[in-house]
Amino acid sequence: MADYDPWVPVGDLPTDGVVIRPASTVILVDDRPELQVLVLRRREASVFVGGHTLFPGGAVDPDDRDPLWSSLTVGLTSSEADQALRVSGARAFWIAAVRETIEEVGLAVGLPDQNLVDHRYALDRGEERFTELVTSTGRLLDLSGIHPISRWVTPMPSPRRYDTYFFLTRAPGGIEPSVDGREAVKAEWATPAETLERWRSGELTMISPTLATLQRLACYRSSEEALAAATRGAQPERVRVIDERSTPPLFPADPGY
Repeated sequence: MADYDPWVPVGDLPTDGVVIRPASTVILVDDRPELQVLVLRRREASVFVGGHTLFPGGAVDPDDRDPLWSSLTVGLTSSEADQALRVSGARAFWIAAVRETIEEVGLAVGLPDQNLVDHRYALDRGEERFTELVTSTGRLLDLSGIHPISRWVTPMPSPRRYDTYFFLTRAPGGIEPSVDGREAVKAEWATPAETLERWRSGELTMISPTLATLQRLACYRSSEEALAAATRGAQPERVRVIDERSTPPLFPADPGY
């Protein structure tokens, strides 16, 4: 967030004409048996962060803002979402987080079964609406286990810019991820520390939001600990970015910040 107020409205952010799109990113954690996180490798030809390792996510779609979600979700009201992110229509970020996880890695978070995963490609192509798919299950989408943990805005200059909220949640049990082959070409579970070490060695390339998230997650021994911290919440911290190719982001308590 550079030196901006972490709660600054997206309309007040400086721009060079590139539209800043709302987006969601999902950090899926699991104990295997130690804390591990799901990371993806984007295809090299991607316009945005091609070839990078990152978490599932993408832009908020119009259907994610449908008022019908008030009758299709449980565990988070519209007003609670707005209060948590200090922005109107905030529940759409939660919905986008769930939808993108289905589309990119074939995992349905907050749903009692994984049947909707069979519709992932039609959903991604816009041939089916997420509201209609959830309605067809006769069950409610539970958003209570999906916790916002940070906000990142793509800096200028960039061909695409996003105002992205990061969410932490537990991965559905007993199901292995499978990439869509379009946005992501590989998915794997790894400890935060291991993933950071592979970045330091030059094996992986990552952008600052991914690096900073892994740095924080490396402090926890289990998904229970990480989720408990996310549930408690914390005051926003301004992370200082030096050079994400060689230097990890610095937090306020770090030397040299």
